[in-house]
Amino acid sequence: MIKKGIHFLAYGALIILGLTLTYCVNKKQKQVDVSITFSESGRLDFPFIGHGVQWSAYPHADSNEAEWGFLMTDEKWEELYKRLDFVNPHIIRVMDVSTWRYYKGLDESGSPILDFNTQEVKSLYKLLDYCQKRNIPVLFGEWGAPGLWNLDESIPEIERADDPRWIKMITKYLNHLIIEKGYTCIKYYNLVNEPNGYWASTDGDWEQWQTGYRLLAKELETTGLNKYVTLSGPDAVTQWDHPKHPKKAHDWVYSTVTDLDTITGLYDFHIYADQDLIRSGNFISYLQPFTSEINKTKKPMVLGELGMKYSGALKEENKKRGEADPYAGPDDSSMFVYDYFYGVDMADAAIQSMLAEVGGAIAWDLDDAMHTVGDLGEKNQLKKWGMWNILAEEFGNLEADKTPRPWSYTWALLCNTFPPGSDIFKPEFSIKNDSIRAVASIKEDVFSMAFVNQSDASKLIEVKSDLGWSKKGLFLYEYSEDNRPVNAKGFPVVTRRLDFKPQGFTLSLKENSVVFISSIELK
Repeated sequence: MIKKGIHFLAYGALIILGLTLTYCVNKKQKQVDVSITFSESGRLDFPFIGHGVQWSAYPHADSNEAEWGFLMTDEKWEELYKRLDFVNPHIIRVMDVSTWRYYKGLDESGSPILDFNTQEVKSLYKLLDYCQKRNIPVLFGEWGAPGLWNLDESIPEIERADDPRWIKMITKYLNHLIIEKGYTCIKYYNLVNEPNGYWASTDGDWEQWQTGYRLLAKELETTGLNKYVTLSGPDAVTQWDHPKHPKKAHDWVYSTVTDLDTITGLYDFHIYADQDLIRSGNFISYLQPFTSEINKTKKPMVLGELGMKYSGALKEENKKRGEADPYAGPDDSSMFVYDYFYGVDMADAAIQSMLAEVGGAIAWDLDDAMHTVGDLGEKNQLKKWGMWNILAEEFGNLEADKTPRPWSYTWALLCNTFPPGSDIFKPEFSIKNDSIRAVASIKEDVFSMAFVNQSDASKLIEVKSDLGWSKKGLFLYEYSEDNRPVNAKGFPVVTRRLDFKPQGFTLSLKENSVVFISSIELK
C-alpha cells in the first residue's frame, strides 16, 4: 500500500508537472515578442512614386545582326508583358547605347550619322509600347558616350559627356521617341550610368559630367522637350570612391542637390548592399543623410539600381557558383537570385528605403537575357541578376531560368501593395530590435503593411493602428521557406484573409520571412 501510495503520488506529481509544463509552453507561445503600432505621428513626408525594375531592350537579340540573332520574337515580348503585368512596376529604368540603336558613326566632317529607322530602334518600341499603354513612367538614358563602345582607338569618336554633338544626338532621339512616336511615358533622362566610376565614359570626372548635364538641360529647354522630360541625377554608385578624383561618391549626391537642383526633376543613386548592411537594419541610417538633403527640395528620389552583393563566405560561394555555371559571368552575377533568402533581403532593403524616405527602388534587374559582361554578347558571360531568363532555351533550357525566381515574389508584392502616391508610415516598436522591420501605407481606400523577420526564430508580434483598417477587409501574403502560394504563372496569390479587430491583431512571423497585408487582393 505504501508503495502504491508513493507510486500514486509520483504519478500525480507527474500529471501536475505535465500540466505546468503545458501551461508554460502555451503561455510562452502566446507571449508577444514585440508590439508594433502605426499612428498618425509616424506619417513620413516625402513623394513616394513606387517600386520598379530595370528593363533593357535585349541588345544581343534584337535584330538579325545582333550577336545571338533575332531571338526577341513577338511571342517573347507578349510573354514578358504578361509577366510584367503580375509584377506591376511603377517605374522602369531603360538604359541604352546610341551605337546599339541609331548612331552610325561620324561623317568626314565629324558630324554624327543618325538613323532612327533601324530594327534595333523598332525593338525598343516594343518595350516602350508596354510602358506607354500602362502609363508607367520611364527613366530613360544612355550608359555612356558613344566612344565607350568603340574598340578601335584609331577611329575618331565622341568620348565625352560634355561633347555638344552627343547632347544634340540625345535630344534628336528624344524628339523622335516622344514627339514623333508619342512615347510620353519617358519622364526622366539619365546622362551616363554611374558617372563617378572608372568604368563610366566620364571616368569619375565630375566637371565633365556636370557640364554635360547642364548642356543637356539647356538643349531640352531650347527644343521644348523639357515640357515632357526632365533630368535625373547623379546616378552615382555611393559605395565607391574614385582613386584619381577628389570628389567622394557621397558628394556627387550632395553637389547635385546644391549645384544642379534647378535642372533636376528626379534624384537617383545606386546601392549594391551586402547582407550585414541590410540584415542589421543599418540601411536606414545609411540612407538618411542623403534623403534629409534631397527631401528639402520636395522632389522625388529613387534608388536607380538596387541589388545585393554579398560579402565574406557568401561572396566566395557566389563566385564559386558563377564559375560553375557555363553561362554566367562570375564577376558580375548574383547567383543567389535562385535562392529563397534573396527575396527576403531585397524586400528588407526596399522596406528600409521607404522608412528612410526614399521614393522608390528600381531592382537590378528584370531578366538575365538583357546584358552580358561588357555587353560584348558572349554567351558564357550573362549578367545573372534577373527574375528569369526569357531566352532560357538558348542557355541550358533550365526550369529555374524559365519561371519566376523566388525574389520576384516579394518584389511583385512590393510593387502591387504599395501604389505610387501613397502616404508612408513608420511604426513604433515596444522594444528595440535589429531583426524586425515594418512599414505601412495609405492611398485613398488602399491600406497596406509589410513586415520582415530577419532572425532565425519565429516571432509573434502584436499590430495596432489608429489609422483605420480597410473597410473592404485585409489579405495576407506570406513569403516563407515552406509557404509562398502562387498562381499558374508562378506569381503571388493570397495566403489567407486576415481576421482582425478594431483594436489590432497578432501576427506570427516565421524565421527569415516576409509578410504583406493589404486591402489589395491578388489572384
